[in-house]
Amino acid sequence: MTKTTQELLDDYYHFLSKSYQINKLDDAEEIVTPFTDNIGDNVTLYLSQIKNHKIKLDDDGYTLDNLKMMNVNLSDTRQQLLRRICNQYEVSLSNEGILFNTGTPSDFPIMKLNLTSAILKIGDLSFTQHSRVKKMFVDDVISTLKKKDLGGIPSSFVGRSGVNYPLPYVVPQRKHHPLKVVDVANNISNGNMMQTAFQVNDIKNNVEFDYTDPTFLLIYNEKVASPSKQSMKIANDVGISAVPFSEMDRITDLLTA
Repeated sequence: MTKTTQELLDDYYHFLSKSYQINKLDDAEEIVTPFTDNIGDNVTLYLSQIKNHKIKLDDDGYTLDNLKMMNVNLSDTRQQLLRRICNQYEVSLSNEGILFNTGTPSDFPIMKLNLTSAILKIGDLSFTQHSRVKKMFVDDVISTLKKKDLGGIPSSFVGRSGVNYPLPYVVPQRKHHPLKVVDVANNISNGNMMQTAFQVNDIKNNVEFDYTDPTFLLIYNEKVASPSKQSMKIANDVGISAVPFSEMDRITDLLTA
């Protein structure tokens, strides 16, 4: 018997919850997530109690230390990108290079999602190290789409969880044309695909997301990495069309259908 969408989502959330590992430290708890960064390590967060009954979630400086280890120079341009990502996901950066956010225990789901998303996005800065790369892959994609005048604009959607997801390119729904939602990934790892799938499911399951047969398109940089079979299965299961940037004709067809 075919499972309902809600049952599939419940299975997915159960799978995620079993995939986390929690280790108790002296002054914090270490949370090893199932999401992997740009070098294949599991994204690890640290949860601690702070004053006024609030909690703090941080990366212990790993993300920026990892970039330094790969000799990624945080130039003025990359510093601007870093600040933009932190602002986008409401994450702070300490003077010691630690990414963190704070809130009440009830804020933990949003805090965890935002910090994980920021870590993965910031990790992508390592792929701008090559001297011939003049700007971020996302900018290249959006610039190309704008030149084709496909009718898309930056927009955002709120998920069932209450999290607001900014998207770089959205083509509004018209009379005979469904909504098209576009995201861009420079590095398409299993972890990034899982994160994108979670966001898409969260958006689609918000009762206020009232659109008929919306299209979710993920454009990736095949020059950096191609999706694995597992990544493509994750995408297919939640209705994401993952297309390499080189297939612009196919992208155009999807956005004009």
